[in-house]
Amino acid sequence: MMEQREPSLESLEDYRGEEKSEKRLTIWLVILSGLLVGALYSIVKLTDVSSAEAANTQEVTGILKY
Repeated sequence: MMEQREPSLESLEDYRGEEKSEKRLTIWLVILSGLLVGALYSIVKLTDVSSAEAANTQEVTGILKY
């Protein structure tokens, strides 16, 4: 006879809302760390001087635009 090795949802503590506070804290720490890294990356990308200058540079062609 085959044994059932997969847990059911009812046997999982997270499904019943009985997770440990340490586990909950770890999940929040991972989420906030990801947001912090994303914010820092965005700040560095927005304040990058070389890309800002390249985007604002226009080549003078001598063609008049009306």
